[in-house]
Amino acid sequence: MRAVKWPSVSEIAWGLASDRIAIMLAVALIMMTMLGAGPLHPVDNFLNEIHRPYWEVLREPLIYWPDNVASRYVALPVLGVVALQLAYWHRSWRPIVLGAVGVVGMMSLVSIMKLAINRGHAKYYTPEFFEGPGNVAFPSGHGANAILIYGLVLFLIIRFGAARPHIIRRLAFCIVGIALLQSAVSIYLHFHWFSDLVTGMVAGGLALRLTVRLDRMIPHGRTVEWWPWYGRKGPLQ
Repeated sequence: MRAVKWPSVSEIAWGLASDRIAIMLAVALIMMTMLGAGPLHPVDNFLNEIHRPYWEVLREPLIYWPDNVASRYVALPVLGVVALQLAYWHRSWRPIVLGAVGVVGMMSLVSIMKLAINRGHAKYYTPEFFEGPGNVAFPSGHGANAILIYGLVLFLIIRFGAARPHIIRRLAFCIVGIALLQSAVSIYLHFHWFSDLVTGMVAGGLALRLTVRLDRMIPHGRTVEWWPWYGRKGPLQ
C-alpha cells in the first residue's frame, strides 16, 4: 500500500492562516468585538430593555425548551450520531476527527474570549467589558454552537454525500432557523446581549471554516488506515 504523505505543521498552519474566508471571518470577529465594547451598546440596551410581552407565561417554557436547542447537551449528541454513522458507513475516522477538532477549537476560542473580556451579564444591565471574574457573557456560546455544531452536521452530510440536494437545502434553512430562534429567545430572557450572539455566531463560523479547510489538507486515505475493522469502504476515501 502506498504511504500517505502528511502535510507538515508549517504547511497546515499556513493553509489555515491563508484561507480567505477564514481571514474575513477573523476580521469580522475583531470588528464585532470592537463594536460590542461600546458602539453597539445603544442597540444592546434597547433590545435588553424593550417590553417583554407574556413574560410570566413564556419565561419557564422558553428556558426549558427553545433555549436548549443550541445548547451543547442537545447539539453534541446530534453531531455525535451523524459522525459515528458516517464513520461506520465509510470505515473512516475522519467524521469523528473533524467533529472533535471543530468542537474543541470553537470551545477554546469562545472560552478564551469570555475569560479575557469579562463582559457584564444582560440580566444585570451592564454591557461594559472587563467587569471582573464571573462575567462571561461575551461571546455567546449558544450562538457559536448553533453555527459550528449544526454547521458541522450539515458539512459532514455534504462531505460524505449522505443526503440529496433538496434535503441539504432544508437542513441549511433549519440551521438558520435555529440560530435566529436561539438569538430571539436569549435576548427575550435577558441571557445575552445582541452583540454577544452575533459575535458568537461569527466565532462559530470561523471555527467551522477552519475545520473545513483542515479537512481539505488532510490526505483522504489517512484516517481509513486507522480503521480497525474490515467492511465496505465509502466512495470518499
